Amino acid sequence: MPDRASREQRPCNQCQPRGTAMKFRYLLSTMTILGTFAALSPALAQTVDVQHYWTSSSESKAMNTIADSFKERGGKWIDSPSADFDAALAAATSRIAGGQPPSAILMTPSSALRDLASSGQLRDFDDLAAKGGWQKVMAPIVWDKLNVDGHLVALPVGVHAQNWVWYSKPVLEKLKISEPKTFDELFAAADKIKASGGIGIATGGEPWQQVGILYSVFLALGGPEYWNELIVKRSPEALKSPVLTQAFDIFRKVSTYADPASPGRSWNDTTNLVVTDKAGFQFMGDWARGEFLAAGKVAGKDFGCFLTPAEKPGYAILIDVFAFPVNTDDDRIKGQTLLADSIMEPAVQETIAEVKGSVPSRTDVDTSKLDTCAQIGSKALATPGAAVQAAYDALAGDLNGQVTDLAGQFWTDKSMTTQAAVESFSNILQSE
Repeated sequence: MPDRASREQRPCNQCQPRGTAMKFRYLLSTMTILGTFAALSPALAQTVDVQHYWTSSSESKAMNTIADSFKERGGKWIDSPSADFDAALAAATSRIAGGQPPSAILMTPSSALRDLASSGQLRDFDDLAAKGGWQKVMAPIVWDKLNVDGHLVALPVGVHAQNWVWYSKPVLEKLKISEPKTFDELFAAADKIKASGGIGIATGGEPWQQVGILYSVFLALGGPEYWNELIVKRSPEALKSPVLTQAFDIFRKVSTYADPASPGRSWNDTTNLVVTDKAGFQFMGDWARGEFLAAGKVAGKDFGCFLTPAEKPGYAILIDVFAFPVNTDDDRIKGQTLLADSIMEPAVQETIAEVKGSVPSRTDVDTSKLDTCAQIGSKALATPGAAVQAAYDALAGDLNGQVTDLAGQFWTDKSMTTQAAVESFSNILQSE
């Protein structure tokens, strides 16, 4: 979500584990008790203090793209990185409560963002959006996620999708394996790779990575319409569908390819197994593409990609955004405005997509120079009805945490039946 894995369970860079929303509400209540912010100490003109969690190779390049553009415009950048999403969020909310808010927080348009905005802790950019015509250059599903109570409270730095499969071209070519079009073909290819001594499907041993695979299978089997009924609306009828049983069976099948070193392995270390041709495939969001690019690999030559096999492909989007806490210092406010302009610059959005693996947030960015995988993503985002909210954004944090726990249990406990998993999943989605 590596980010994007770093948290939101996407990475757990993109994750929003159970309890995050609750922690937010507690901190916001604390801020209400405290009353008002403490006065900020004088700051240099156009200075920004940026709280973020982009620390992998590709993520650092993307953050540097923003920072360099900002500094070229005359701004002073103070970098405040954290190990992951949770750490960044905890640091930011603590600073807000203490009266020393950062200028910007990297996060996702989740319940945490909505809580901050609804409590009046975030600056809006309605004026700049109107002046720059930003709504006209964003897909509606993206624009809607950036607005809370009718106000633009976050700016996008890229659109990712969760439901991708990545593969090593040399591994497949050596074994004369064509790009799989179905799950059956994918498993047959993985078996052939395993028989040759390689890792058929590289999987990381972290619950957020595991549940990401499960969500991808839900979308692949059911399609966008079913996904919206199941995850967004949590329809009782959708919970009765045989798709759930089929999805958990496929998920269990994927788990059988986990190698001995899988437990606890990070998403990017897992991606590196495919990058170095030690593994054939990996289910992972398109932030993984940034790791291939950082290693000097070329899409279509060294690695390939496809959306999780489906008759009606969906595109489960995760949006990286910057939110801007209310500041009272004029120089910091000017810095926020300058940073907003830098983030929304088309050339900056294009470069971020090139180095991180995302798709530009702006639809007017020239994508002709992006690689084949980015082209697939851009086309999917522009296809009516294909783009859907990823579960990390569509479900409340507590529900996400429970589903993540369930996926991790089902992955590791082979005695747990598919029927039991389906029943547990249905109970979780109907619990709120």
